[in-house]
Amino acid sequence: MATGLVALPAGLVIERLGTKRALLIGFAANFANLVQIVVLHPSFLLIASLASGLIGTVSWVATAPFMMENSTSEERTYLFSVDWAMMIVMSVLGSYIGGVMPDFLNSVWGLATGEHAAAFGYRISLGISIGLALIAVVPILLIKESKKQRTQRMGDLLALRNVKSHWTILKLIIPVGIIGFGAGFIVPLFNLFFKLKFVATAAEIGFLNAMSSVTLVVGTLLAPVLSKKCGKVKAIALCEFFSMPFIMLTTLSPNLTFAGCAFVARNALMNMAGPITGTFQMEIVTETERATTNGLIVMADNIPRAITASISGEMMTLSDFYTPFLATTITYFIASSLFFLFFRKAETRVSQLPRETVH
Repeated sequence: MATGLVALPAGLVIERLGTKRALLIGFAANFANLVQIVVLHPSFLLIASLASGLIGTVSWVATAPFMMENSTSEERTYLFSVDWAMMIVMSVLGSYIGGVMPDFLNSVWGLATGEHAAAFGYRISLGISIGLALIAVVPILLIKESKKQRTQRMGDLLALRNVKSHWTILKLIIPVGIIGFGAGFIVPLFNLFFKLKFVATAAEIGFLNAMSSVTLVVGTLLAPVLSKKCGKVKAIALCEFFSMPFIMLTTLSPNLTFAGCAFVARNALMNMAGPITGTFQMEIVTETERATTNGLIVMADNIPRAITASISGEMMTLSDFYTPFLATTITYFIASSLFFLFFRKAETRVSQLPRETVH
């Protein structure tokens, strides 16, 4: 919910400062973790975590416009796909290392581990995280932006005068909002679903998540080929429609093995088109409104997701595992159909625009 509410203001700030500066500000959010290293009071830990997440939203919203501005139309889909694939791989690797490192460091120093682990291991782990964030700033600083950012007045931005493609942006955020609404029923609660319905262990759930990430990386890297063959809009719609049977198979499966396979297939098919979607969303709007558009998209996705997650959590607590998955399937079908109807002819218009050059 917090991410959704801050996404639009973040988009407006990006339009004002430029995407490169916004990325640097977003990376700087990691330094809020210094508070978590120094102070161990629960309130300060929560505030620092919230601040880091909210400021980090700026870099999240800025990434797609930044890559759009600094790539050509021929290479753009590949750039978005490699970005997604690297993000997934490094997130899995970082989550695993970050999970085992505190106990490992504490054991080396002869300190308490497990449920009552000493703070030392976590402090060092957070310190390494901050160091990596500092290193990540270096390649961003080395990039020379291909286009000089045109400064926009904050008054104009607050009044959304930079937005020219009102109807196009509305057509973008309607399917995104519906998908966010549907995703909230199951996506944040898959771990709970496997634990409650199939009595899955933490190790089994971890294995399923790992396999899901591996197949998604493969699918993401294949996405540009599909996009080139079918076109962006058709490729996005096909991936989403093919994922829908696997949503219902996940909850209707008789055991964890079948449900896990359906879960992995659904995740790969539904999300492999993410880079194509990001590319298309940035291509179809004008330069002065890309960050604002991305902010609206993030907002439209996250706020409905937060609402339905709480509803579905109550359902699953009462052992209703059918209704949330059915609701997701129906909303995905509506959203994907609307997206295809809205944009089935739009790609032709985008391809007729003058080609960009990157220096």
